Amino acid sequence: MKKLLFLFAFVPVLLFAEAPPCPLSMPVVYDLTGAIDDGYSVVAVVTDQAEISEFSYDSETDYLTLLTDAQFYYALCLDSAGHQQFLYMGPQEVGGGVAIQELQPLPSSLGEGAKAAGKGALISLGTGTGIFLIAWAADPGDGWTALGGLIIGVVVAYFGIIASAAWGIVKGVQTSMQNQREVARRKQSVGYGSSSSTFIVTPVGRELVPTEYLEKLDPTI
Repeated sequence: MKKLLFLFAFVPVLLFAEAPPCPLSMPVVYDLTGAIDDGYSVVAVVTDQAEISEFSYDSETDYLTLLTDAQFYYALCLDSAGHQQFLYMGPQEVGGGVAIQELQPLPSSLGEGAKAAGKGALISLGTGTGIFLIAWAADPGDGWTALGGLIIGVVVAYFGIIASAAWGIVKGVQTSMQNQREVARRKQSVGYGSSSSTFIVTPVGRELVPTEYLEKLDPTI
């Protein structure tokens, strides 16, 4: 009876364990096509609170991923010769600007592959452990049933983990191919690079960038 209670206590935990959720919030991705000059890359972004924002910039797609929430941003862009370009990104106040399209972030191929492999590994480990515990609970006392269950459980877990790793690689490749197709689809879609939103990005002269933001973007001043 004690063996059966032990089995019922731990098998559900092993079989249905889930990986802990990611604590990071979802980033916001903006398309800067037509807003940033050719040859320039975003090197620094400051928020409306004069704080440096975490970001990533893909020069191939002109996608800017902002990881810090703010009402508006100023960005410093540089080319290979060190020439500067400043961008304002935020609500449109005066004059025109290039509307930018807020996009759903694409899933990470590495993350999706790791998630698939991890979930499969957890199921494999839980299944192998469950086989052993069932055999151990049913063992009449000679130990052979428990030993057989242990061997079978190890084999199931081992090959399950290998299969999970292979599936993780396949899932990562599939996600990468889907991302490439999605980028191509967005570039070919009607209205690409435009938006009805009032959130715009527009070049501004260095002299028009408020000092508190300029000092954060370019500490050499």
